[in-house]
Amino acid sequence: MGAAEAGLDDAVLDLSGESAGEDGTDTSSPFFVSRKAAAVLKHAILRQYVVPFASKVGKYAPNGRVVYLDGYAGPGRYEDGTPGSPALILDSAASLAGFRQLDCYFIERNRRSYRSLSALVAEARDNGLAAHALQGRMEKHLDSVLAAAQGSPLFAFLDPFGLTISFEALTKQIFGARDRQGTRGRYATEVLLNFNANAVRRIGGLLTSTKENPGREATLSAMDAACGGDWWRHEFLESDDNPQAVARITKGYAQRVSKAVGAGCWTVAVRNRAHQQVAYHLVYFSRHRDGLWIFGEAASLAQVEWRRACLPPDHGDALFSLDDTFEEEEQERQAHWVKRIKSNIEDVLRERGDFTVGQCHAEVMAGVLGEARSRHVKTAIKELYKIGKTGCDGVGNVRELRVTRPR
Repeated sequence: MGAAEAGLDDAVLDLSGESAGEDGTDTSSPFFVSRKAAAVLKHAILRQYVVPFASKVGKYAPNGRVVYLDGYAGPGRYEDGTPGSPALILDSAASLAGFRQLDCYFIERNRRSYRSLSALVAEARDNGLAAHALQGRMEKHLDSVLAAAQGSPLFAFLDPFGLTISFEALTKQIFGARDRQGTRGRYATEVLLNFNANAVRRIGGLLTSTKENPGREATLSAMDAACGGDWWRHEFLESDDNPQAVARITKGYAQRVSKAVGAGCWTVAVRNRAHQQVAYHLVYFSRHRDGLWIFGEAASLAQVEWRRACLPPDHGDALFSLDDTFEEEEQERQAHWVKRIKSNIEDVLRERGDFTVGQCHAEVMAGVLGEARSRHVKTAIKELYKIGKTGCDGVGNVRELRVTRPR
């Protein structure tokens, strides 16, 4: 299924977050002292999505085996003991163990981080989980991991500190080695990666800089390899400012990968602080509508966790509880989403006639895509039914609901 068919290739969820020091950095980095808001968002998405993914695609896999690859794993836990992405995924593997085998491969280049990661993996193996810690660059181990994943669905999480994996490695190794027609069973392949906006700004600046830089050409070539060509240079130079350049290059990258591998995609923009510049994008690729839908649900729920994590500490001496204020704000957001979805549904009915929600996902969720989720679609349909704007009562699986014009 191509990106156009998926109907989600242009979807951009604009989420805010903390500075993007990632799991692939040295544990001496201040990022590893405590869990940052951007990590809350990222980890919430993984926690919300990996279990449903493994549960669903594992039904069609031999022995229920699903492979998870973390190409830039880090130490597994932060120095304050908070779980990093490897620890969270191993918890997910344990929760799945009764009916699915989540076979986890964690790759980490930094030796100090690798020692911590190895200890975490050894503990998981002692508890009966399938887990592997590999030391070195991801490119060094990618072929062997993909060979081990043959015959099983694969979810790859690629979260480097700088430039992401090369376009060729992503499209020809990770996706290309797996049957693009096999979207559900043993060849199901999905990728969530970090496309670093800070790297785009920094490297793009070399195009206009007059300062002497001995590494200029090598750095630009590395960006070419990540983007699948030098097309990004034109986008950067033709943009009015850095935010526009980042948006155009990220969108162009996502669309090119989608076209090359026959997938739909989401992009999630994570900011340094609320309303400030984007630090990085999480870009997600799937060849199946189910994956795109479920990821949208996960992104919506993850945003709730992120917004709560961004609340300032409640010292207990305020007139109003921050939790109470938070819940009120969430209700206001949801009311806005439902109102927008109702308007979207009326537009689709007017322009296209009767439709199934799952087939018009992007149109139904226009303006709230990745923020709202299934429960808000149901609420919108039920409210329209009550006032006679549709013949659908909103009861049943939301994706299968056939929204009809009033009788």
